[in-house]
Amino acid sequence: MDDGTIHAAGTETLPARVLVVDDDAINRKKLRIAVANLGHDAETAVDGREALEMLAGGKFDAVLLDIVMPEMDGFDVLDRMRATPSMRDVPVIVVSALDDETESVVRAIELGAEDFLPKSFDLVILKARLEASLSRKRFRDQEKEYFGRIERLTEAAEKLERGRFDPDSLALDDLVRHSDPLGRLAAVFRGMANEIYERELKLHRAVATLQGGFLVLAVGLVWGLTPALSRMAAGLGSNPLGLAVWVNGIAALICLGIASYRRRLPRLSWNELRFFVYWAIIAGILQRMTTFIAAAHVEAAMLSLIVTLQGFIVFAIAAMTGMERANAKRLVGLLVGLGGVSLVLFTRFDIAAGAQNAWLFFAMLLPLLFALEALVLAGRRPVHVDIFASVGLMMGLSAAFLAPVAWATGSLLPLGPEIGRLEMLVLLMGLVGAASLLLAFRLVATAGAVFYSQSAYAMTIAGVVWGMLLLSEELAPLAWLAFAIIVLGMYLVEPKRNDEELVIKRSFAQ
Repeated sequence: MDDGTIHAAGTETLPARVLVVDDDAINRKKLRIAVANLGHDAETAVDGREALEMLAGGKFDAVLLDIVMPEMDGFDVLDRMRATPSMRDVPVIVVSALDDETESVVRAIELGAEDFLPKSFDLVILKARLEASLSRKRFRDQEKEYFGRIERLTEAAEKLERGRFDPDSLALDDLVRHSDPLGRLAAVFRGMANEIYERELKLHRAVATLQGGFLVLAVGLVWGLTPALSRMAAGLGSNPLGLAVWVNGIAALICLGIASYRRRLPRLSWNELRFFVYWAIIAGILQRMTTFIAAAHVEAAMLSLIVTLQGFIVFAIAAMTGMERANAKRLVGLLVGLGGVSLVLFTRFDIAAGAQNAWLFFAMLLPLLFALEALVLAGRRPVHVDIFASVGLMMGLSAAFLAPVAWATGSLLPLGPEIGRLEMLVLLMGLVGAASLLLAFRLVATAGAVFYSQSAYAMTIAGVVWGMLLLSEELAPLAWLAFAIIVLGMYLVEPKRNDEELVIKRSFAQ
């Protein structure tokens, strides 16, 4: 049984692949037959160039090399072999009938030859010298392999020292198969790394889930104000287009001002600028306008409930495109959440109210727009651009796109110069818009699009509560049970797993 240790050269005969190089056909045949009789596989080359080509294209254990050959003699072959890493360790026995035999042998040895054999050799001498060369090569190969394993263990130890405990990155599986001390040490390294890595990975995922959950609740709490504030602004005579210009413009000024203070205003490429244009159209224009229009006709609580449908849309698209893994647990969580939403909708839907139901269906554009925004952020956001600059650029572009339309249609909302209730509402909506987008941007970046979609459940809860507090909207008792079901679904849909290697910060310094 091979235990991986280094053994001294023995006397056993092991089959080897030997290259015979000689320009004389009779000498080649003589050497080939002699090598074959010793139990080895013999191949031949007619000159030095062919020998080098064969050595470069295949693995040989030894070479019997004639010295005197046309164009490229044995000395030139030796010189080229020693200059080539893949050939330099192949033992060479020079075969020559030169008159100055001693001088030729010395020169050949200096060039790296292992031994010398005269043309008129005896089979016993050939066997002794060939087996001695092969034994030394086998010993060197074992030694190189052994020290190679030591080097790999050293590299693994350095990775552990840098906090890289991922067992796959250590690449020790083949070393563990050896039963020698190095194999046992590799097994200890891998076992220790696996134990620490799994423990830290569980902790890391738990922390990520808590952070993601906190961001989900924060997004829901902040955005949940939007439907209620929009209904209040509509009641004060505002129009959706003018309101969107002011709200987006205020949010842009806030975010870009913070980015400028932090010296994080970016220089964008055309591709990056196109991303912000797409985002502005989806979130700053379509999503805002849909929210403000629907809020004038749909209760804030109901509008918040409808937004929760984005979870299924995001999950379906992300699963089909391969952006995130669609496992059973996440699907069950989404189904549970949808069950809670359906239960609440059941308490609100009135078949007899045709016009009201039409506005409910119009409001269902919102979850689609939220889903598209989440997927765009997850897949195409420029990661190097500051979060405040990103939100500020998007909101600024959307305000710039909407302002000319509002001016041309006479929809610009006249505010001031006195600060009244509408002015305070618009300012508050700008702050809420900036804060909700910043939180959403951060949530998508850290937890993924599918987990971000669960913020819709928190939006539902917050929207209903804000509607009750600010607009005196009523909530059926059955809806509280639905809220509990929604929270359970939100827990089951965990954040996406990060494919990047977890680096554990540990110090091994004494």
